[in-house]
Amino acid sequence: MPGTTSSASPLPSHVDLLVAFTNSIDHELGTDDLTTPAELTRWLVDHGLLARSTRSTPEDLALARRLRDGLHVALVAHHDGEEDAGALVEAADALPLQLAVAGGRPSLAPAQDGVRGALGQVLVAVTDATADDTWPRLKICAADDCRWAYVDTTKNRSRAWCEWGCGNKAKTRSYRARKKAAAAR
Repeated sequence: MPGTTSSASPLPSHVDLLVAFTNSIDHELGTDDLTTPAELTRWLVDHGLLARSTRSTPEDLALARRLRDGLHVALVAHHDGEEDAGALVEAADALPLQLAVAGGRPSLAPAQDGVRGALGQVLVAVTDATADDTWPRLKICAADDCRWAYVDTTKNRSRAWCEWGCGNKAKTRSYRARKKAAAAR
């Protein structure tokens, strides 16, 4: 899957979580890992965020999809430096966080258990990515037929595509359009 990182990734686990959660929908193939409450539960369990015995409700599923959509919109905005976190903030309203202290170090933690607590971990990952400055590096591929989340690891944060294949396709289309336009003159 484009835009994802391997298990040997040098990226922090909270960044991997944000990429995986955002990529739980495949815009190119039209598939979605979160179409039923059971699928939401399975996704959260598979990513170590929820106990297997916990069940999701249709309301949890709707919230998870709003959260994912809000993340997607926020990551699209990272291409132009404009922040658009309104949808993310709206979804976050239903996922309160609280201050926790462990080993003398404060951190944010979900204020609820269960599915809402697991989804709250996604918000904690957003705050962690903000704290370590990886948040602005999280982007959505500029290829209209892809739209995968990825991490821009370039020094100047200028990467626009999740992988070379998407960029190559876009550049090839542009080249062919210019050649066609030149030939039509």
